[in-house]
Amino acid sequence: MLTKNETRSVSALQDKRERDRLGLYVVEGDKLVREAISLGLDVEVVYGESAWIGELPSCLVDGAPRLVEVTRQELRRLSALVTPHGALAILRKPRAIWEWRSVESDLALVLESVQDPGNLGSLLRVAAWFGIADVVLSSDGADAFQPKAVQASMGAVFHVRVHSVDVRSFLGEAAYRGFPIYAATLAGESVYDAELGSHGLLLFGNESSGLSAESLAHASKRLAIPAWRDAGPGRDSLNVAMAAAIVSSEFRRRGTRAAALGQSRDLA
Repeated sequence: MLTKNETRSVSALQDKRERDRLGLYVVEGDKLVREAISLGLDVEVVYGESAWIGELPSCLVDGAPRLVEVTRQELRRLSALVTPHGALAILRKPRAIWEWRSVESDLALVLESVQDPGNLGSLLRVAAWFGIADVVLSSDGADAFQPKAVQASMGAVFHVRVHSVDVRSFLGEAAYRGFPIYAATLAGESVYDAELGSHGLLLFGNESSGLSAESLAHASKRLAIPAWRDAGPGRDSLNVAMAAAIVSSEFRRRGTRAAALGQSRDLA
């Protein structure tokens, strides 16, 4: 049976300050909790309903350092969801260390002031889908370990390295080091026509105001996704996660094609 103190401790992790203080975050639902255990992540405790625990394979039971059976009512008190899905786990936040060499031969996603946790979770999914290992977040934006962001990421948060920084200073350092910075804007060169490299930073801004002038000043190229018809109500822009998916896809398509051409030359 859960104590009141334990319930309060889990509920407190809805607050970013408490997550940062303790270095912990919450993962909810059958799929995500199972995945966290199977990946061997740093799971502190798993709370599960008896039926859920009964269906858990023995390898996952053994992989959970502490497994606590709770009632449906107790799980509701722990959960941030309207309808909890069987289980909830507390994980220790990973300590991601940024290394500039990671963008010497690959891409990183840089997000300035993205505020909506759902959008951030979708952006983490985009990064994971396109094999972008590093996601850099401005410290004034949403937290990748906020419960809604974790849910929206559908487990992608387990597969990328998240870095929280002062984005403008970070971009200044990147520009000083000579790394390409591709800024997504409404008034840039078409991403389908622009010359794209195989490495660098893909920069996306706030949902309503886009990128700040200070961040744009560091961009080595501004990219836009052309609309197929004139802008109007409901057609003035794309959701930031949609835009990131399109831009990332084009970079990866070009990279795959370039790699294939290089192999063809080697075989010739």
